[in-house]
Amino acid sequence: MAKEIAVFGATGNQGGSVIEALLKDSNYKVRAVTRNTSSPRAQQLAAQNIQVVQADYSDKNSLKRALQGVYGCFVVTTQDFTDNDCQKTETTHGKNIADVCSQLNIEHVIFTTQLNVYKVLGINARHMTAKAEIEMYMRSLGIPATYVVLPCYYESLLTIFRPENVNNNEYRLLIPMGHIPLDLISIKDCGEVIRKIFDNRKQYLHKTLSLSGDKLTIKHMAATLSKHLHPKQFSDKQVTTTEYRNFGWPGCQDLANMFEFFQRVDQRTNIALTKELNPRLKTFEEWVVANKAALTKL
Repeated sequence: MAKEIAVFGATGNQGGSVIEALLKDSNYKVRAVTRNTSSPRAQQLAAQNIQVVQADYSDKNSLKRALQGVYGCFVVTTQDFTDNDCQKTETTHGKNIADVCSQLNIEHVIFTTQLNVYKVLGINARHMTAKAEIEMYMRSLGIPATYVVLPCYYESLLTIFRPENVNNNEYRLLIPMGHIPLDLISIKDCGEVIRKIFDNRKQYLHKTLSLSGDKLTIKHMAATLSKHLHPKQFSDKQVTTTEYRNFGWPGCQDLANMFEFFQRVDQRTNIALTKELNPRLKTFEEWVVANKAALTKL
């Protein structure tokens, strides 16, 4: 009998990648959990004969109804930087989910966590600190869980880390890492990793896995983009974390502190393990080649 997995963030990128991987495996059945079952993406999932359930992360009774009877959960929590209490909101949501998973005796939870930037450096990246606090709470409850630390996504070059166009075909990357290599991964490669962890519950239970698809400097990233997106040319602007903090949009200070953390604290990611969990894991260059159509629209 197929094991039913509740996937939080089902209409987002992380959840969508996990759903795609699980649907390819007859050993699993997907229950898509979302705040809004009427959204276009939720309707698309329903059209694929996937059970789509609504859950209010602030309401434990709502969460109980959404998770009743499932074998496992993939849990991702998100943060809205326009909310001044975003860290508290995300932490509360995560703890509510943890409480319900504990009460319902969910057999395997996979949670996408992060390291506690504030605890290590005394500076805050609210999206990371919240996830670290949720992980600590889950562990205190004894939840049978695996914790996955994901790096920045290649796909973020199309959104939040979109290169700055300075002159015709000249672009600059505004990622404040200096000469320190940055861990990255394709969000679409994460789903297969999660499926494999569900496959091997006993091996990965109560462990934290720090994943990565590639590790390279911003200068190397720029060279790779220039190589494959000619005549567009890319360079590293060498923006500092101080400059990044002053960009003025919601969350820029959190991301600047995140990058400072990446620079100052060794990120002990495991590309070999990630490749073992997903043999089709793409390097940054392979991802660029596969996504030239989208990247040429920058």
